[in-house]
Amino acid sequence: MRITVPLRSLGNPRVTFSRLGYHAATNGSFERRMGGGVFPRFHAYIGTQNDTAIINLHLDMKAHSYTGVSAHSGEYDTDIVKRELVRIQEELSRSPLV
Repeated sequence: MRITVPLRSLGNPRVTFSRLGYHAATNGSFERRMGGGVFPRFHAYIGTQNDTAIINLHLDMKAHSYTGVSAHSGEYDTDIVKRELVRIQEELSRSPLV
């Protein structure tokens, strides 16, 4: 699932997503764990287009199961993902950068 926000409201993505409880992953994305273990976790990718930031978010339920394949068990369009996107969007709208 994805949302778009003004690029200026994102500021420094590492700082902004850290404030939201996420940590930077090695592939340039951001992750937020839901509990004490590695999974489940929210996984956010950020892209840009002109003056817009595009935030793609899903919920990883477990790691990929097959060697050499990145497919995994994830939720993309569920209520919990929608609520997290609303939380992110509300926080970004409160940002002093807007």
